[in-house]
Amino acid sequence: MKKRTLHLVQTFFLVLSSLGFSQETVDAYYEVIKREGEHPLQFVQQQLDTHDLILFDDALHNAVEPFEFYKDLLHAEENQIAYVFLEVFGINHQPQIDAYLESADKDDGLLLKVFQDDFSGYGWKYETYYELLSTIWDINRSSDKKIKVRAVDQPIYWEGIHTRKQYDIFLKSLVGRDYFMYKTILDMMASFKEGRKGIFLTNTRHAYKHIRNKEGALYWNTGTFFNQWHPDKTYSVRIHNATLSIERKKEADKNATSDGLGSYKYEWIQMQNGIWDHAFAENNNQPIAFSLKDNVFGRAAYVGNHMLNVEADQTMYDAYDALIFLNPLDQLHFSAKIDFIYTDAFKTELERRLRILQEGQMAEFLAKKEVGSLAEYIAQISVAQPRTKNDLIQLD
Repeated sequence: MKKRTLHLVQTFFLVLSSLGFSQETVDAYYEVIKREGEHPLQFVQQQLDTHDLILFDDALHNAVEPFEFYKDLLHAEENQIAYVFLEVFGINHQPQIDAYLESADKDDGLLLKVFQDDFSGYGWKYETYYELLSTIWDINRSSDKKIKVRAVDQPIYWEGIHTRKQYDIFLKSLVGRDYFMYKTILDMMASFKEGRKGIFLTNTRHAYKHIRNKEGALYWNTGTFFNQWHPDKTYSVRIHNATLSIERKKEADKNATSDGLGSYKYEWIQMQNGIWDHAFAENNNQPIAFSLKDNVFGRAAYVGNHMLNVEADQTMYDAYDALIFLNPLDQLHFSAKIDFIYTDAFKTELERRLRILQEGQMAEFLAKKEVGSLAEYIAQISVAQPRTKNDLIQLD
């Protein structure tokens, strides 16, 4: 063995040892990949043969790689997907989405309200979502089969919100959000009676299928409603990324946000201290997908949004049916950000919203953002930004 190769092997074993697991442990995970793994496109297409709805947890709404995969999936010659369901857009903006997809030219102006009226109030800036709609516009022009995009989230009417108290009442209405999305998708899928095929593009807690709290009661996430009441029709897939690990509750910020994370101390971690990532590296970091049923990946302890109050022995298979690996963590990206939604009218509206959202703590907000005025802050955020490296996990 050459000296350099020997040195690399020795270094690899030292790294494994320092992380608290052995090569034999990594090999057990690698064997699952080799034995059960398939190319992600083929894997999903096979699941659509036996299930009508695939739920995708993109891990992070601003992740780039899942959306590149979705576009490849929709472009595939074998594509069976007739419906793309989007969590982040309210049902009140369905007419604008339809108008865009039916327009003779790609008219970005038709999408202004779609991207301006998100729950946060700042506007939904991720270019990945815009590119997905643009891709579906292209596909629908080049194929006899038309893909329908359906917004399935609860609506927010910013025109009717004038105080922080009114916004907080809206946030409380989200207690029924998962059932709302479940019922909306179910109706659009004709209760699975017509063989329609669809994908639901969502985020972590909405894709869980069977997580229980310490009292044994289910957390009724959107995926849970489907899994409990239509178990053979749906399939939940996690796309590998940094994993949210909740440490403890903390004193929440005075002005809550729609994602609720301000109430928790949390961090982003590698699954099982990096064992998963070492196993993917053993497979030369090739894109791969496999079921989590009856294997060491699926038996890994559950990590995620509900972990502060979870039944003992809950696993990742309780959360998801399958896992997709697209790229190693140090090769993942955050989405570029669009600027066309920041019209003069929206900048005026955004200032109004920010005064509502930051009611009672505007000085602290501006200081934290290191700006002297709302106008300066809005000028900063209303410009296009390129994609950046995902730096949630710092790998040495």
